[in-house]
Amino acid sequence: MADEDDRTFMFKDYETSPDTFYDYTSSIRDHSVPLIIDNGGHQCRAGWAMDNKPRLIFRNLVAKARSKKEGDSAGNSYSVGNDIGNLEMVRWALRSQFDRDVVTHYECQEQVFDHVFSHLGINTPGKVNHPIVLTEPVCNPNYCRQAMSELLFECYNVPSVAYGIDSLFSLYNNIPNSDKTTALIVSSSCNVSHVLPVVKGRLDASNCKRINLGGAHATWYMQRLLQLKYPHHTQQITLSRAQELVHGYTSMAIDYSNELEKWASTDYYDDHVNKIQLPYAQVQAPQNSGTKNEEKEKMRRQKQGRRLQEINARRREEKFSVTGAGVGAGAGYFWRAGLLAGLQLAEEEERLQDLMNIQGLELENKNEFQRSLTEAGFQNAEALQAAIENLTASIRKRKEKIVAMQTALELDSEVKEKDDIIDVVSDQTISESKKRQRTAKGATEDKSAKKLKEDKKQLQQKSHEELQREETFKSWLTGLHKRRKEILDARQQRAQRREDLASRRSHASLERMRLLSQLAYDPNVRDDGTTRLTNKKPKEDTFGQNDEDWMVYRSINKDAGDSDSEKEQEELNELENLLKKHDPDFSKRFGGKPETAVDWAEYYQLHLGVERIRVPEIVYQPSMLGIEQAGIAETIDFILNHFHAELQTALVQNIFVTGGNTQFPKFQERLERELLAIRPFQSTFRVTTAANPALDAWCGARKWARSMSGNLKTVSVTRQEYEEKGGEYLKEHFASNLYVPTPSLS
Repeated sequence: MADEDDRTFMFKDYETSPDTFYDYTSSIRDHSVPLIIDNGGHQCRAGWAMDNKPRLIFRNLVAKARSKKEGDSAGNSYSVGNDIGNLEMVRWALRSQFDRDVVTHYECQEQVFDHVFSHLGINTPGKVNHPIVLTEPVCNPNYCRQAMSELLFECYNVPSVAYGIDSLFSLYNNIPNSDKTTALIVSSSCNVSHVLPVVKGRLDASNCKRINLGGAHATWYMQRLLQLKYPHHTQQITLSRAQELVHGYTSMAIDYSNELEKWASTDYYDDHVNKIQLPYAQVQAPQNSGTKNEEKEKMRRQKQGRRLQEINARRREEKFSVTGAGVGAGAGYFWRAGLLAGLQLAEEEERLQDLMNIQGLELENKNEFQRSLTEAGFQNAEALQAAIENLTASIRKRKEKIVAMQTALELDSEVKEKDDIIDVVSDQTISESKKRQRTAKGATEDKSAKKLKEDKKQLQQKSHEELQREETFKSWLTGLHKRRKEILDARQQRAQRREDLASRRSHASLERMRLLSQLAYDPNVRDDGTTRLTNKKPKEDTFGQNDEDWMVYRSINKDAGDSDSEKEQEELNELENLLKKHDPDFSKRFGGKPETAVDWAEYYQLHLGVERIRVPEIVYQPSMLGIEQAGIAETIDFILNHFHAELQTALVQNIFVTGGNTQFPKFQERLERELLAIRPFQSTFRVTTAANPALDAWCGARKWARSMSGNLKTVSVTRQEYEEKGGEYLKEHFASNLYVPTPSLS
């Protein structure tokens, strides 16, 4: 089994740092270096064609401040991308320019362009004097392209703009001669996924398919699964953390059904579950904050108490020794018993004084009181109070016993003195005196024996009452446990009944259908509600007015009587509180931990189990999210069926995977398994994945712009063409959409 610590991870909670402001050098300004912008749904990447990687990479989001005071130091009321410190704090104010993958909110797009141009250092007055290479979605509507061209030409006065599809730019960056190749592109990005057939270097737009599902849906799905699994941590499971889990701990299942069966095994779950630690505040044990003077005063009081206890013990011993020296042999039993009881009484009084001293600390020093309580072996103040009460009762009983023994000793001494006087006065009547002495002594002894017998009887009666109370207490606790078990069993039976009712052929479902049929069927009533005998409608239905009807309703109710669950829960809580208070072994016997031993680290952990494969699976099964669309495999099969067999073979020999949402581990292996299932027997296919699925679109656009060298203007829309042919106009090239002019109204 894997080490538990190796599978426990912490949230990194990445914090973005504001983007750098770059210098606008003369070499860039004077040579009109093309500016490459990959306007993605998740991130925007921007840089010069001379760069090997984009200078700016930021989240394509805009946050608008509620007031001017909340703007940045420059007085701007908008924050863009990495300038937004904590996304969760301003989630309500975030805006995006996209509707799925199409730009529709051009105010936000303008803020993004301002952010790009200002951070790249462009400071030419009134215009951006650089050709722009900009990505756009597949089959971008003419209206959206017109609004984008209008923004670039009218607001920023750019000299020209070339539009291209990000997936085709990625293909160009990874496959040589892609402008002449035949391929099938599988692209999955933030908001949508595409399957794009490319025939001889040109996009076949009529057979392109879009699936309205992407990485943002996977993030949302992960968040909802964990919030439903851990409802007490709902606020801490944010979209940002869910995205971190999706990017760092998920993988694509090659065989989803088989993987689900593995996760059903407890051993497999324990070996492969990832435990994600949420941040929490460690509960600190109370520290001893007492001063030295307080400790000295406490020690002085304890010494004084012990000294007084020693003095009292010595006095009691002296008293018993004097009394014992003057008693006769017949009273030796009482003297020895009294001495033993006195020693026990001294010990109990000393113990009681110690406990009273500890109790006195409760109002003076809480920390010292808690420490002394623990050292004395008590869990709480209630246990200390119970011990004090028990000791007080025991001391009272011992004192009563000692008083009875002292009375017996005094009576015996008086009788002995009377006997001595009688012997001195008259020797003649010695026999009678001895007889009277024996009679008096016998009466005294009988009286003492009778009193001892009564004391013994009282002690036996008290011990019997204590045993009876203990047995009553035990039977009461047993009743509490029994009632708690009855409630839990009833809940389990209702849960089992709900499961049985969910199964169509279970006994509970069949019995429910039988009762429903019996209630609904009346041989004398026609389908229109009239009776066969009188052709009149029957009397008003009175079902539900009797208690028997309620029992029938509970029998056919799918919830199986859950209306009583609130009352049961209250009763269950009350029972468990009583058991926790009066039965120390309750928590141990029922698998719980004492309230003082809560493992807070474990309480604030998220167990990432089957979610690791369930979240990526939505790409192949959108129905898991309630989206009524085909997955990637079915979409590929649907598109291939629109081509003849020879072209199908050519397409599957070059299947290219790109997009940020395809970076799940084993994504390519899963796609190959799906293709093996849908392709003819013994047919071949080849799947390749982009070197960097998230960044290759920008790199491909940069590579394409540099390859055009001085001919970039031939595939770009210039200012003059924009004014003559309109903003929707597009010059076609291998990576562009097809230009379909908007029909004129005339």
